[in-house]
Amino acid sequence: MLTDVLEIHFINMVKFRKLKTVDIANNLLERWLTFLDVNTPEKTLQEVIQMDSAINKAFQRLNFVTQDKEFLREYHLREIALSDWTTGIDTATEKGIIQGAAQKQIEIARNLLKKGLAIDLIHETTGLDIETIQSL
Repeated sequence: MLTDVLEIHFINMVKFRKLKTVDIANNLLERWLTFLDVNTPEKTLQEVIQMDSAINKAFQRLNFVTQDKEFLREYHLREIALSDWTTGIDTATEKGIIQGAAQKQIEIARNLLKKGLAIDLIHETTGLDIETIQSL
């Protein structure tokens, strides 16, 4: 349950990475995002860590946690599982869109047949092959 004590912020890292300039000296949010970005160069990362005591503390905790090899292994396995799941969802979505479009074309062809339209015209309109239209 969310209360006034707990806040959740969603941050778009893709949008952050597209920024032309990042002001780590004066912008606390951009400093944290620079720290969290896996693409941050090592030199910039060290600069950010030295700049902010809270980020330094987070960096030290992160280093402490990643020393546990079993925890690190589980973390990597979870990352792989999430990647696999995302890929599966994306693939299923694409297949669903393709199947839905094909079903829609068949539905349109059936309706045009009911209205007495010529098979050649239905073929041109829907892109379905003539054999499929004749089987409807």
